[in-house]
Amino acid sequence: MKLWSLLALPFRRLLIRNKIIAVYIPLILIPLFALGYFTSHLFTNSLIAMTKENVRDESTLILTRIDSMIRNAESSANTMMEDFNHIYENFPAPLTPFQENQLRIQMQAQFSVDLLNFPDIDSAAFIDARGQLYTSYFPARDGDRKVFDSGLIAKIDEMPSYGVNNWFPMQRRDYLVTDPNVPVLSIGKQIIDLKYGRSLGILVVNIKESAISAVYDKMGASGSEHFMIVDRQGTVVSSPDKSELLQPMRDERLRGLIQSKPSFSDMLRTRSGENLVTSATYEKLGWKLVNIVPQAAITADIRKNIRMTVLIGAICLVFALIGAGLLSRVIVGPLQQLAKAMRRVKEVDLAASARNDSADEIGLLASVFNSMISRMKELLQRVEEEQRRKKEYELALIHAQIKPHFLYNTLDLIYLLNDMGRSREARDTTKSLADFYRVALSKGSEMITLGEEIKNARDYLTVQHTRYPDVFDFRVELPPDVLRAMIPKLSIQPLAENAIYHGLKVKGSPGTLRIGGFRDEQTVTIVVSDDGIGMTESKLSAIWQRESGGGEQPVSFGIYSVHERIRLYFGEEYGVTISSAEGRGTEVRIRLPLERQRRDWHA
Repeated sequence: MKLWSLLALPFRRLLIRNKIIAVYIPLILIPLFALGYFTSHLFTNSLIAMTKENVRDESTLILTRIDSMIRNAESSANTMMEDFNHIYENFPAPLTPFQENQLRIQMQAQFSVDLLNFPDIDSAAFIDARGQLYTSYFPARDGDRKVFDSGLIAKIDEMPSYGVNNWFPMQRRDYLVTDPNVPVLSIGKQIIDLKYGRSLGILVVNIKESAISAVYDKMGASGSEHFMIVDRQGTVVSSPDKSELLQPMRDERLRGLIQSKPSFSDMLRTRSGENLVTSATYEKLGWKLVNIVPQAAITADIRKNIRMTVLIGAICLVFALIGAGLLSRVIVGPLQQLAKAMRRVKEVDLAASARNDSADEIGLLASVFNSMISRMKELLQRVEEEQRRKKEYELALIHAQIKPHFLYNTLDLIYLLNDMGRSREARDTTKSLADFYRVALSKGSEMITLGEEIKNARDYLTVQHTRYPDVFDFRVELPPDVLRAMIPKLSIQPLAENAIYHGLKVKGSPGTLRIGGFRDEQTVTIVVSDDGIGMTESKLSAIWQRESGGGEQPVSFGIYSVHERIRLYFGEEYGVTISSAEGRGTEVRIRLPLERQRRDWHA
């Protein structure tokens, strides 16, 4: 305690202005540095995670394009086999010099057509069983005859024959290629006579390495990324850096890691520093697509932001210190109180007030502010009350428009039943009508229990079922523990009426209307469902047209009235929701509180 007193003694001797500055400096610097450190760490991890995801997506796209290229090459080899079979059918051995020339012309033309259909293929060559060499490029190179001494023909002959495309590793050759300086990936395939099963010769199809590495640029790889493809031995078979081609990966540790793990994406320290290394496997050729992104490239924008933040923070600190010195006077305290009260009012807290304990201009300002808030509260209460009553009158008008419709139709029904001599049904219908209006009037009360409302709905359905016995049947099943909940009267009847007239009556076959419900903690849900024709999305949207601000009359007065009255009495979290499927029926749910009551139900 004494130590604290000794440390606080110099602070107590400072002027108020200096005290404010002494407290203000650490309050500015500490959060600024903490914010810079933690945001840098957070953003770095976030950027690395995003970069990993982007690199994985890029790798997937690149491998998909390479796989398409490989499959196109195999398709081209299969196509050439069929084409050559057709050509050789027309040139049975032995050939005259004229026929040999015609054969060479047709082979050259067929190569041109096939390579046009498969643009990924750079070149192709065919050596027939007679030792004749045909190439897709014209004229053939002098060095192409080296193929007969290279052992390539023997290797292809030893490989699986009929219908099999045999892939050779990426290599540089000075025969059967268009450019000896560019490595090629080749297919070796025996061409079999499809009719007699004898060998017609061997086919060599080439894909340039440059075509594969061009995929990186086409996929939009950024300039900071470095893609390469390595084989099972760790040899680079494709890379934009041509000095790496057909050489072992320079980083031995990274090469061993890539060979030992199938696929990964991790931050690793390599020969070039800290990098994000991603490896994706292409199983068909045993390749690994490797992507290397320097961490410095990932976090370059963060470093710029840190420098900018520090600069802005330093400028703000200078101005803050100047401002603290100017405002550290008597006026700061009262103005802060007034500003605090204003912020609370801005957040719709009208209980806020400014402290008024002085007789100067600030005290006068606080007094005017408090008077203004008091006047605002009075005006808001008056507007709220007027709006509430406006809604009640509007909904009461809609409610009044609904009731006569049912009364007239029911009286017509009673008259018709008596006229037909069905006095018992007329009596029951009259009793149901009387019970319905007894609940509807409810001695002037707008709110009744759910049990009374369910009985009222049952009476209504009894009358309607008498009118339309072949149209629908109904079921009413609710658990007893929800019947004590309060509900605006005539809330369920309009929903049942809507289901009958707009869902079941126009269905063309008998249907069923069900009224059920359940309790969820302190909430009651009433479900009115039918298996009628349902509603389209446009009709569902039109029901809420007025509420959404359209200003037009809603499609269903009944549903809209129920929804608005429930929200008026219980709040915005309660009301009506509708789900419907055209041709399968409609389900309407009413959500109510179980216990909550409102003081002005009889208003």
